[in-house]
Parts: sequence; structure tokens; C-alpha cells
Amino acid sequence: FCVFFEIDNCHGRHHPHINTSWILFKEGFDKCKQQTGHTVKMGVSSCRTVRGCGQYVASLATLWRTTTDIQANWQSILSNLDRNNAMASIAKPGHYNDPDMLQVGNPGLSLSEARAHFSLWNIVMAPLLAGNSILNMDNMTLSILTAPEVLAINKDSLGKQGSRVTPSNSTGSEVWTRPLSDGSVAVALLNRGAQEMLISARFQDIG
Repeated sequence: FCVFFEIDNCHGRHHPHINTSWILFKEGFDKCKQQTGHTVKMGVSSCRTVRGCGQYVASLATLWRTTTDIQANWQSILSNLDRNNAMASIAKPGHYNDPDMLQVGNPGLSLSEARAHFSLWNIVMAPLLAGNSILNMDNMTLSILTAPEVLAINKDSLGKQGSRVTPSNSTGSEVWTRPLSDGSVAVALLNRGAQEMLISARFQDIG
């Protein structure tokens, strides 16, 4: 079986350029696997710079937080999405940028916001850690979290993180894409605003 540990620095400061505690944990988990055969996956908090910890974190951890703690509101979700996008080049198969856990099913999000949140986390290959109450989950929340066509994007074997392919603009419309293993491209059309709008994507943007 597989065990997952989250190593949180709890607002720690003044770590060396290479966080030695992460290295020690990784060495200990590797030894555990050698002795027991049990795989240990490690998540760390946090890595938010490509030129700093981003240069080595994928060699140590399975996933790493790229953002502040997420809240169950639309602005927090968009903020974490943007910060996570800045780290897209670091992700690779088996190693993931983590914009924090899903807020689907928690008070504070509309139905359309919850659907967009889940779709975008799949486009950017985020770890899908449910942050809602599993025991008190309604059918709509369950249907969002288990949508097979959306989950298939997250699990695609190419393991390449999706990203925004159109610049931010005053209308709040954006196009996000993720290349898939069969040569196709998953596309998400994002409306960041509160009003309905028509969003189109150009083939030259999608790739």
C-alpha cells in the first residue's frame, strides 16, 4: 500500500536554499520502502519560486504547495490558480504543483464556481484532495467530484500540467489548455467575472 505524508513548515522562515529537512525526510521514507516495501509519498509546504526550491523540489517530493491556504470563495480560488500557473514548468509525471485542496461542497461557492474550480484543478494536474465533509456530501457535490470525463484529464499519462494560453484581459475571459497523451488537447474556457459572457478559443492558441 501507499502512505502519504504532508511536511508543513508552519510558517517557518530562513530555510537554506536547499531545505535540508526535506532531504532528511526523503531519505527516511526511502529507507522505509526498502525495509517494508511500502511506498511513501511526500508533500511539502511550500515551494513558490521556479528559480529557488523549484530547481530541486521535484527530486524530493511528490507534490508541493505553491500557494497560500485556499478559502471557499471565488477570489481565493483564482488567486491560487494564478500562483500555481507560475510554477507550471516544474511539474512532471509523478510530481505535482499543489494549489491546495478542493473547496467543492463547502459553503461559499456557487454551483458554477464549484464546477469551474474542479475543472481547472484537473486542467492544471493538481492533486485532487477533497476539502469538504465526505460524510455530509450531497449528490451534486458527489457528481462534480466524480465526473469521469473530467477526472480522465487529471489522470492522463502524459503528465504535463496545463496552463493559461491567453493573456489576462479586462473582460475576465481566459483560455486554459492541457496537452494529452493521445495528441489531443483539453480546453477550459474561464470566465473570471460575475456576468455571463461568450468566450471563444482560436486554434492557434490551443496548439
